[in-house]
Amino acid sequence: MTTGSYAPAGNGRIVIVALCGGADRPLAALGGRTPFVAAETPGLDRLAARGCTGLLEVIAGGIPPESDSGAMALLGYDPLVHYTGRGPLEAYGNGYWDPDGYSVAFRVNFASRDPRTGRLDRRTARDLSDGELSRMVEEIIAQIHLGEDITVRLTGWGRHRGILAFSSRRWQLSGEVSNTDPGFAKSGAFGIPVPGHDNVPLSCEPLADDDGARRVATLVNSFVAQSARIMAASEVNARRVDSGRKPANMLLIRDGGHVLPRLSRSPMRISMYGQVPAERGLARLIGARFTVARQTAGQDVAEFYRGLVSQLLADLADVVFAHIKAPDEPGHDGQPAAKVQAITDLDAGLVVPLQDALDPADTLVVTCDHSTPCELGIHASDRVPAAVAGPGIAPDQVRVFSEPAALHGGLPVSRAQDLIRWLSTTRTDAECR
Repeated sequence: MTTGSYAPAGNGRIVIVALCGGADRPLAALGGRTPFVAAETPGLDRLAARGCTGLLEVIAGGIPPESDSGAMALLGYDPLVHYTGRGPLEAYGNGYWDPDGYSVAFRVNFASRDPRTGRLDRRTARDLSDGELSRMVEEIIAQIHLGEDITVRLTGWGRHRGILAFSSRRWQLSGEVSNTDPGFAKSGAFGIPVPGHDNVPLSCEPLADDDGARRVATLVNSFVAQSARIMAASEVNARRVDSGRKPANMLLIRDGGHVLPRLSRSPMRISMYGQVPAERGLARLIGARFTVARQTAGQDVAEFYRGLVSQLLADLADVVFAHIKAPDEPGHDGQPAAKVQAITDLDAGLVVPLQDALDPADTLVVTCDHSTPCELGIHASDRVPAAVAGPGIAPDQVRVFSEPAALHGGLPVSRAQDLIRWLSTTRTDAECR
């Protein structure tokens, strides 16, 4: 991102709402419609009719974004230039990075492998509680041993996700190693989903001919083997099996990296709302304020959205960025009806009241950080719809918010990284094409 004397359009705020994984493809289960087309979205449609719409390429064709690289792009930083992997941002956001030594970090899935059939469930049915994750992490950290000069940090969060980091003040560590998660292949800094992969965990192999990569591959393989033995003996898993649930007995490792992104601090005041540790790491690197915005256990979704709307309206930052997780998991789970309901709920609970209450000087952007097509169950590099309304932005001819409608929009930018630059000028004559 090139720094300069940028200010929000019309001297108001820029509010960006990123609907995680919201973009999709036409589905037979929805009569050939996408979830955005099928959902009840009067708020999104009103935004599209008021403003300018278009389809954005988040990174590049063939590179499916993650939530962190999607947020990076939407905040004006080109992931092709700056991204160094999901692992480093996750670890940095969680305080697992040693500034005075070597660190390497990975994204983790708590998975379930059937010892009889070898079949692998990469996400352990998404039903691990925070308490179960916390207890298993404690057991692993207490019993794992990788050498006196290696510090191991591990956390679990969000039902099946985790972060693993190794640090050393003595040994060089490199993230140039392959994934053990068969669902993702490492390609440079990016994790590329592997369609139709075998449900078998992989060995971690060095991808560079150096001691750091060979050392880390050995550490990962040892960690995976030791942690599997520890989890097999865990009382948490004994209780899960007794209750008919799958045990979390395998850790899948992916998206390793040993370098943090080098990002210039934004000249604008940025405030970020989300639940992904990597977003917290990104916020720290660019000097943004980060607020955890997550629906708590037992909390009604409407109540969650009411509270979030209040927070966003009260935030006086120049750019307010909110990452909304709801549409993503139904996409991963191949549940079109649930995705339609998630979009309907967020439109009624978030988009409508936010749009009604924003100051006329503010600019509202609603888009997606990536696509999660239900037919794939994984992220895709498909372009995502965006609608922008605010001072000086002339409306185009589009009247609804959806992928097919946005194809005919007049948004003068086609890459996510360029959107905020277009909005962040002192001009108030931001015209659609």
